[in-house]
Order: sequence, then structure tokens, then C-alpha cells
Amino acid sequence: MYSLQNWGILLLPLASLFSLAPCSSADSTPVPSNGFTPPQVFKNSNLLRTIDITKPYVRETIAMVIDNISKEPQAEYYVPIPKGIVENISYLEARGEDGPHIVNTPAFIPESEMQYYRVLLNTPLSAGKSAKLWITLAQTDCLIPVPALIGQTDKQFLQWTGSQYAASAYVTEKQKTKIRFPNSEVPNFTVLEKNGENDDPTGAGAWYTYGPYKTVNPDQEGGKAITLRFEYTNPVIKMTRMERHIEVSHWGGNIAFEERYWMTNLGAKLKDTFSRVQWASTSYYNPPTSAIKHLTFPLIPGAQDAYFTDEIGNVSTSRFRSNIREAHLELKPRYPVFGGWNYSFVVGWNYDLKHFLRVSQDGERYVLKVPFLEGPKDSITYDEVEITVVLPEGATDVKCSPPIPLISEEEYLHHTFMDTRGRIAIKMKAANVVDEQHKKELIVTYHYPTMALYRKPFVIFTGVLTLFTLSWLVSKIDLKIGK
Repeated sequence: MYSLQNWGILLLPLASLFSLAPCSSADSTPVPSNGFTPPQVFKNSNLLRTIDITKPYVRETIAMVIDNISKEPQAEYYVPIPKGIVENISYLEARGEDGPHIVNTPAFIPESEMQYYRVLLNTPLSAGKSAKLWITLAQTDCLIPVPALIGQTDKQFLQWTGSQYAASAYVTEKQKTKIRFPNSEVPNFTVLEKNGENDDPTGAGAWYTYGPYKTVNPDQEGGKAITLRFEYTNPVIKMTRMERHIEVSHWGGNIAFEERYWMTNLGAKLKDTFSRVQWASTSYYNPPTSAIKHLTFPLIPGAQDAYFTDEIGNVSTSRFRSNIREAHLELKPRYPVFGGWNYSFVVGWNYDLKHFLRVSQDGERYVLKVPFLEGPKDSITYDEVEITVVLPEGATDVKCSPPIPLISEEEYLHHTFMDTRGRIAIKMKAANVVDEQHKKELIVTYHYPTMALYRKPFVIFTGVLTLFTLSWLVSKIDLKIGK
């Protein structure tokens, strides 16, 4: 059994938790929910819950030491999630000292108050033994502006409501919750009864701590509800829909990216009409604002031919900088996007294909590795994401490895200029995605024979030759009247 005198030793591997998560972190095997109670084969001897609300969504990390209190090895650990927030969970990942664990998603049943994610340990935990386990999850659409209406230059405050205890299916001997805010402006927060001689919570700057609490049983669920209201000086950006189109060209040695965004600001709305004069006057000292006034796309070095358009046409208020070390596309919408306002736009750029494509020794098997998302560096959530990869004509035996679970995937033929049979395209759809998925990569493998590379020039040559032949035959027809 581990003795955690220092809470910090639980947090050492967290820096690599997100980057080392497996591509298939969730399995489709359903977990029974209705009337299901996890067997009491584990005990949490120590638990530290860290809630990060510095972004427009909540990131929660639970670091704990679990003990196998049964008489047999155990390999299944259950994580309970209240049914009211299951649909807001963007991802839930688990990791131990030996690497990432597979997580089974629950089979949602409305009648059940609690849904259970099942964590399959890589190695069964022997009876009487202990192990470290880290659970991370992201929850969207859980921060609301209070007040809902503000003036154009007023401060924006968001409110979060959660639980006193970390939800657990097992007895927890000791636990506490640490909450991180974007700044130290926290005018309202729930005060609980004193925890011994100490106040509950205790605050220091941008961190507030509830607990520690001893011996929390599963039937106590989340304990008391806690509500915290804090200042948030950034816009609450949500992409209601994003379409990402990736087209691969072996003949041109180019890969083209185009992204279409439908953006909205979920922050506090204006209680009065928008004043252009007031907005222009504040631009001189650039105060914090809840409006979206610019976006920055950090691209991979080597990007070129970037463009920015919206429903009206080309937008000139953009700046593109690219060199061997970095590439940035800076955008400025036609108008500041305040709370409740919408704006849709299109961006695109090109890359040299050789930076993303690898070929096998026989020269006919290719591996394409591209970023799953390349959105703005601002904190963003996505309601719907649609990614389409168009491969060169003649590609076969296509296999795709998405880094996150998808809601649908289809393969179809995409026809472009001078195609004969059409190109294979893969369309993937995901829902409730957060900006942390920018770090992950999409891998597509396919077979592309050498002769397929000459298909297009052969079609062009044949077309020109046919046209020339028809023109020559037409020129030989005698259209004169009489002898």
C-alpha cells in the first residue's frame, strides 16, 4: 500500500497523460447501466481531484491510489458519471504507471441515475496490492455567464456548479478537491462547514481547495453541491460545426487543407445596442473583452498560399507569416463577435506532400499522417466535426486510424477534374470535441501502384489526341454544294 505524504507525487505523469493516450481510447463494448452496481473489490486509499476551469470547458483530473481488497486479481475498475452530464463528456481517459488503459463507454439508459465507464487495467491487480491510476475527462457546456447580460465594456463572469466529493464507485479513505481559476477574481463561492479547524474551502490566488475529507462512501455520491462564480475575460468560443477537407495529390506533390467554420460566442450578451464609437475608442488601450475580435491559427512550418474568406467574399483583414521555424495565420472578422453573435468563415492553405507522406520499400504502400485538427490556438469547443480525406485516383486498400472515437465513418468516390473512375474519399464525423485534440494525429494507409501515377497524364494525352483526331476527320469532310 502506498503512503502518500506528498500529494505532488501523484501528479508527476500528468504532463504526458494527454499525449500518450492511445488512438482507440474508448471501446464500443457497452457497460450495463440499468440496475448495475460495481462489485466492491477496490478501495481508494488516497484521491486528489483537480478541476481546471481556465478554459471555456472543464477539465478534471483524478489521481488516486487504488487497493485490491478482494481475494482474487481484478482488472476492471468502474468510473461513475451522473446521467445529467454524460452527453457533455468530450473524452474520458485512464492511465496507470504502465501506460494508457482501455476505457469502455457506457450503454446509456435514461432510467438509470448513474452511468459507468469501465477501465480495463493492462495488468490485473493482485489481491492485497495497490496501484496508481489517473482518470482525466473534459466536460463541455457547463459554464454559464452570470449575469447573462452585460454592458459593452463590463467584465464577464462565469459560473460553475459541481460536487463536493469526487464521484466514485468505491470507498475513498481520503480525498480533496483543488479548483484552478483563470485569475484570482472569484467574488462568489460556496462555503461549507469547517473541516476541523480549517475553513472549507481554503483559497490562495487562483486556487481553491475543498477538503481533505475522510472515509467517503459510494452512497454519499457527490456530497453537497458547490457553486463558484469567477471572472473570465476571454470570449466563450464554440464552433457549432466545422468541416475539414484534406486533398492529397501525388502528381502535384501537394496536400491541400480547407476548413469551414460556423462560430458562435456563448458568453454574456449585450444588454444594450452595439456602439461602434465606443468600440473604436477602446481599441487604443486594448482592454480585455468578451468579444471575439481576432483568431490565430498556428500552422505547421512550411504552410503556403493561405486564404481567408466568409459569406461575402475575401476578407482582407488577415496576416499570414511563414518561415522555416513557424507559420501563423492571423484573422480578424469583419465585426467583433459578442455573446450570442455568430460568424462563419473559410480558411485554407497548402503544404508540400513529402512532409506528411511515407512510402514503403516496395514504393506502393503509403502512410499519410496529418493533424486531426488545426484550429485556432484559442480555447474552443466543437459541437460537430466532419473531416474528409480525398486520396489520389487509383488508391486502394485504404485503412484509417482516427485518434478519437467517431460517431460515423463512410467511404465514397469523389470526382474532380479529369478523373475517370473517381477518387476514394473517407468522411469521418465526431461530436463534442475540445481543442486538446489538436495534439493528436490522423493516420491513413493505402496502396497506390506506380502505374496509377501516370493515369492522369495518360488521360490528358488521350483526350488531346482524340480531340486532334476528331478535328482532323472533320476537316476532311467535303461540305461543298455541287461538283
